[in-house]
This record gives sequence, structure tokens and C-alpha cells, in this order.
Amino acid sequence: MEKQFIQIQLGLFFKSDFQSEIENASLAIKKEFGNDINPQIIGIPSNAPSEIPRLVINSNLVNINLAKNRVDFFSKKENFVQENFEKIFNIINAISVEIGRVGVVVTSFKEIPISEFKKIFDQKIISSTNPKEISVRINEETKLVDLKINNSQMYATGFIKGDDGIQKTGVIITRDINTLAEDIKNNSFSKEILNNFILEAISLADKILV
Repeated sequence: MEKQFIQIQLGLFFKSDFQSEIENASLAIKKEFGNDINPQIIGIPSNAPSEIPRLVINSNLVNINLAKNRVDFFSKKENFVQENFEKIFNIINAISVEIGRVGVVVTSFKEIPISEFKKIFDQKIISSTNPKEISVRINEETKLVDLKINNSQMYATGFIKGDDGIQKTGVIITRDINTLAEDIKNNSFSKEILNNFILEAISLADKILV
């Protein structure tokens, strides 16, 4: 069976905290994605942790969470990032932040029996077991477009409902490609580098073990 796309997440981490007015960020996002989006400014103390979202936007195309130290784009459209990269980069320019770290997370599903999933393990060890559930996460530190990254793969038995409402059982796959947290101050993402990294990360995320 072919894997089924579920969601893509693009996380952009700032070198220093976003300091402008949240209303300005809301207007910048509306300018790029349309006035019909639904922004919600979260009223929290100014000294709250930087990772707590200050602005949440929901729409049929994309959900956006803006915190002081990062912005995340979530979409159930497979080519969302490629098709909207210019808009995303325009927002980054408009809110005057510098990107130091990038993460691309692709979630998908593959309808396979657990017996097929077991084949990624050493059969001498697992062949005699009869597991009901399996969950495994693998991470390697490597490089992508000359940037050090975590290349993470997580596989877990699970299920989804198809368009026909029928439940499908298989494996939920989460591919998480992100630059190292400790390199956030040293990395520099021009428009070209950011675009190349995202495209290469999406391509790498397509490679799975099952």
C-alpha cells in the first residue's frame, strides 16, 4: 500500500524573541493568506515563557501558531509549503525576525498489518513474539545542505478513518527533520538557503522504513 499523507508542519525558530506588536503580525499574516482567516490573540503575561503562542490562526488551508521564539505552520495540504513559500518568507520579513533553526515534520499513514511492520526488526529476536502494538523512534545526526540536522523517524501502530468513514489499521509515520538547537545562533538562513533546506527536508521525509 502507498502511504497516505496526513499533515505537514513547518517550524521556524527565531535567533532572538519577536518583539513587535502581535497585531502587526496578525495583519502581516492576513495580507499574505487573506482577510477571511480567523486570528486569535492570546492574552498572556508579557513574562510568560517564549514558547507559548501569542497568536493562533485557523483556516481551511493552514493553521499558524506564533510564539515569541518561533512560528509554526500546519497544513493538511501536501504541497502547502512549496506553494506558499513566498508568502511565508514575506511574513518573516514583515515581523522582522531572523531564522536560526528550521524544522520540517511530515506525518503520514500506511495501511499494513503488524506482521509487515515487524520486518524492520531483527527477526531472530522478534519473530517469536506476537505484539498488539509497536512503537519505535530512530534519530541520526547527519547533514542536509551543509547544515547539521536531526533526521528522526517515528513509527507507531495506529489507525485512521478513510473518506468513506471506514477505519484503517496500520502505521502512523512521523518524519522530523530539524537543524540542531545548539546551532541556532550560528546558522544563517537567506531566502535561497531556507527554500533549499525545506525542499531537501521534504524530499528526505519521503524516505521511510516500511
